[in-house]
Amino acid sequence: MSLGNAGRIAVCWTVLTVGGVYAFVLSKRSVENRRYESMRVRERMRKANQGDYDSTAASDRRFDY
Repeated sequence: MSLGNAGRIAVCWTVLTVGGVYAFVLSKRSVENRRYESMRVRERMRKANQGDYDSTAASDRRFDY
């Protein structure tokens, strides 16, 4: 039994819709992974900048050559 013209159009729309949804899910997952990595890097930088600093060592440096 062959599909009529309307059946072929319905199959094509189904394939396109499923493909589009799958592409959206993949891109969303990729963006979320990159965002998560960026947040981890920012958290690591924030933790590295916490703590007590010795201000006497910085006063000995001169930048006016």
